[in-house]
Amino acid sequence: MNGRTHYAVLGVRPDASTDEVRDAFRRLARQHHPDRSAAERTGADRMAEINEAYRVLCDPARRAVYDASLRSGPVTSTEPTTTAAPDPHVAATMPAETYERARIPWRMLMLAGTIAIVGIVVLAQFTEPGEPATPDGILRNGDCVEIELDNDAREVACTGDLSVDRVVRAFIPFDDTCPGLLRPHRDRLGMGVACVEFPAPS
Repeated sequence: MNGRTHYAVLGVRPDASTDEVRDAFRRLARQHHPDRSAAERTGADRMAEINEAYRVLCDPARRAVYDASLRSGPVTSTEPTTTAAPDPHVAATMPAETYERARIPWRMLMLAGTIAIVGIVVLAQFTEPGEPATPDGILRNGDCVEIELDNDAREVACTGDLSVDRVVRAFIPFDDTCPGLLRPHRDRLGMGVACVEFPAPS
């Protein structure tokens, strides 16, 4: 080093914030880039000095070690150093910080997904079908009904015998007409009109 501190190289105070260090680096990088410098060799040397100052001061851990060395004299760094100066063309355009891309455990996710799918298929093979749902009083398409004396339709359990069951095939508002040969019967809850298919006479 030529005796100047990294703070002096960047032209910032020792208590400068990271943003101030970054702004100073960008300003100097534009000013001393070899492509813009009159003497390319001088510009490259100056740019290498600016890059090194920024590399130390932008990293909190490196900066703490460097500040300690300024207070108590040189300290031995455990970080390996390189003698080659960084490429100024790359350094002038590099982002201020570099973030490591998050790693997604794709293999583990695929394995877990495959196991889950296989488990669902196996359970479906060995699971007995449940009992038919009991009537809940709310008419829907496919429900079986019984016609009461006041011509209202009331939900009942289906027997499974198409020659006996009266089945709701459509559910419409009061002012609509049932399609085809379906017979209209008011829902006993007053929710609309059930269009009921009656068994064919034997």
